[in-house]
Amino acid sequence: MRLSKRKADATPAKEAEALPDHNVSEVLGGTEIRIAYKIGYVLNFYREPSFRAIETEFGLTRPEIVTLIFLHFRDGVTASEICEFSGHLKANISRGIIALEKKRLLRRKADRADNRRQNLFITAAGRAMYARYMPMLREREQAMVSCLSSSEREQFESLLDRLVAHVPHWSAVSDL
Repeated sequence: MRLSKRKADATPAKEAEALPDHNVSEVLGGTEIRIAYKIGYVLNFYREPSFRAIETEFGLTRPEIVTLIFLHFRDGVTASEICEFSGHLKANISRGIIALEKKRLLRRKADRADNRRQNLFITAAGRAMYARYMPMLREREQAMVSCLSSSEREQFESLLDRLVAHVPHWSAVSDL
């Protein structure tokens, strides 16, 4: 299948199977934004099938998944803080928070210093849900990096850490 005749409903996995290897290399290496395009390509094949599987199996949407992951490591934050960290739209995260609260996977508590602010806390049920879907994400990550040796994985993670640390220096929307 050619890139220009791609079906609208094609998933990333079906699309990759449909493109001969040299076409994938041509597209990814031929664009003027090779690094960003390659990062996006790899991430799409990790994230999209993973999040669809979690939504199907556990009934969680992407904003709900992102929120639970964040709260698992940093309880007591606000929706705005999750948005600032993740880059997700506040409306989507807010809908996710409402859904998680209805599912009793998180609870809100008014901030002592400012009653208008709502701090979010993951519940025991939320931690249990996190523990149910996280093995799928870890397994998929392992499959993704299985082509790398142990030392290459360490080097890759070190490079990613540098890119992550650099995000605040270039990511402002006003810079576009």
